[in-house]
Amino acid sequence: MGKVTITLTAASTVVLLVAFGKGMSILHGGDVNAHLSWSMAALLTALTANFFAMFHAAQSDRIIRQLRALLAAQGGAGEGAAS
Repeated sequence: MGKVTITLTAASTVVLLVAFGKGMSILHGGDVNAHLSWSMAALLTALTANFFAMFHAAQSDRIIRQLRALLAAQGGAGEGAAS
């Protein structure tokens, strides 16, 4: 899951840089619609990457809670290491 988040973040960064380039080209008579399309793509890819990052964090939090409960059920082994 972490690889998906990293890949989507990298993709959104690339799309954001293309949108920035299209925006700068507007200053020299570039196409406004192309810039708006790339800007929307940058927004959607960034939102998708953030969604996957939140999903991954929630999944990791759930796994940590399960591991802590398992350690507590086994008699508290490892409690001193966390302090």
